[in-house]
Amino acid sequence: MLAELTLARIRDAAERIRPHVVRTPLLRWGRGEPCELFLKPESLQPTGAFKLRGAVNKIATLPSDCSGVVAHSSGNHGQAVAWAASRFDLPALVVMPNDAPAIKRSRVEASGADVVVVGPDSDERAARARQLAHDRGWTLVEPYDDVEVAAGQGTSALELIEDAGDLDRFYAPISGGGLMAGCAVAVGALCPGAEIVGCEPEDAGDTRASLKAGKRCTIPPSVSIADGLRVRRPGEQTWPVLQKWVSRIELVSDDEMLDAMAWALHSVRLVLEPSGAASLALALREGQGRCGVLLSGGNVDAGHLAEATTRAAALV
Repeated sequence: MLAELTLARIRDAAERIRPHVVRTPLLRWGRGEPCELFLKPESLQPTGAFKLRGAVNKIATLPSDCSGVVAHSSGNHGQAVAWAASRFDLPALVVMPNDAPAIKRSRVEASGADVVVVGPDSDERAARARQLAHDRGWTLVEPYDDVEVAAGQGTSALELIEDAGDLDRFYAPISGGGLMAGCAVAVGALCPGAEIVGCEPEDAGDTRASLKAGKRCTIPPSVSIADGLRVRRPGEQTWPVLQKWVSRIELVSDDEMLDAMAWALHSVRLVLEPSGAASLALALREGQGRCGVLLSGGNVDAGHLAEATTRAAALV
């Protein structure tokens, strides 16, 4: 992927997905002289998260004799694949964990996909999806370890920079690395002086540990409220891209993500899920200069939304 994931490929993906996805707005928020936030709310996509970009780009490039698609996901990638498959008249099957938020599973099913439920470990659902794809002769649409998926995700940073101009820092969450891989290539090419900063939950810092070790590291299963960021190791293909382009990775707590969700509700009237608020939490903690912030999704369960609403009510 390192050689294949280029700015030109991301630009091609942008043209390919244009009829199907929303060009989400850029929200500018000044926090005083030291920091200006340029927020990219991918929560406003039809499926509520950035994942639609990669899913549409991948499925649009499949051969005409493709008979169906399989995905594994804690929710957002599954929703995206189900939605995109329906637009391209393909059947879809999504393997999901038994602790996925109910709203995410119901929306996968509402788009016409079948759901297979497994345990909470990301490795288990990936293995089951591979087996099901093999058994059915369908195409596996990986959530991150695929160059067309990563190129599609990178279109979000491309749009952000087109609208905001040059950046001093760029913040995005990291799970398997598809979003950050695509975004980092775009930011690195268009804003070569920008610091590219990833964020992970406190107990899901696999990519942070990997960067420090100089090799892919596997961590124990996470119990963070950020269900979209619980992958246990960086993707095999995304890892070299992350290693080349990402300046550093910081960790955020569940409490910081809930506070960031509350801030988004109060200050910019946005509903975010914990995973979607991770980058915002870090930017609010340390942002300096012109900061691009990728808000990755808004498919939040009722309990976390209620907690964020309570916290937002206390803000002045």
